[in-house]
Amino acid sequence: MKNESDIDNSKEIARVVYHRCMSIMKFTLDLKEQEHPDQGKRHPQFKFFKRLLMQQTYQNLRGLFEELSQTGLIQKTEYEEDVKNGYQNSISGGAGYRNVDELNEWLESE
Repeated sequence: MKNESDIDNSKEIARVVYHRCMSIMKFTLDLKEQEHPDQGKRHPQFKFFKRLLMQQTYQNLRGLFEELSQTGLIQKTEYEEDVKNGYQNSISGGAGYRNVDELNEWLESE
């Protein structure tokens, strides 16, 4: 297995999916916050929406990563990481999964 620093993170499937979903979630929350310019993030409706959106997003990401893991494309990282903990300075970027070595070898051959 290669060192993490030798692998191009931009080809890590879980990392790319995770970061895109986090960006979409943040944009959605920013839009929702604008509905209540007087209270913004403190508004009860915003807090409720945020909790549900985050809960559903994390649940869906965990399910997607588990499915991709079962297909043999990605695998859990060797260290504790969960999508709920946000961006991380790791190969998975916080997703908690990384490409399997065979996929990385195939990507390098392209």
